[in-house]
Amino acid sequence: MRDIDRLGIQKVMEQTFDLLIGKRQRPIHLSFDIDAFDPALAPATGTPVMGGLTYREGMYITEEIHNTGLLSALDLVEVNPELAASDEEAKATAGLAVDVIASSFGQTREGGHNVYDQLPTPSSPHESENEERVRI
Repeated sequence: MRDIDRLGIQKVMEQTFDLLIGKRQRPIHLSFDIDAFDPALAPATGTPVMGGLTYREGMYITEEIHNTGLLSALDLVEVNPELAASDEEAKATAGLAVDVIASSFGQTREGGHNVYDQLPTPSSPHESENEERVRI
């Protein structure tokens, strides 16, 4: 965590890939401990780490691993719903685990915007919404 604080997650990942992959294109087995995240994000775990990874840092790690094209195996450990203080904590931790897995296999983060495959066009107030849209 200190290196992430000092250098930033991008630089830490660059150094990690230089060390682990170098010039050899070896397969990557990712073993991701959910307790690497801050307990505010992953409370249902046996070994919570205060000051752990942020959501963005965790997703960046898995996105970058996916982008190498070398991910060959993945295990995600330390999710323990029995240790949650509430259903919400269990669901939050499980949801985060799903996000880690999905990101590892190529799901990317999107902003808070709507994605349209149609553009609105200027219209008169009498036209319906279907008539307002033009196919791209």
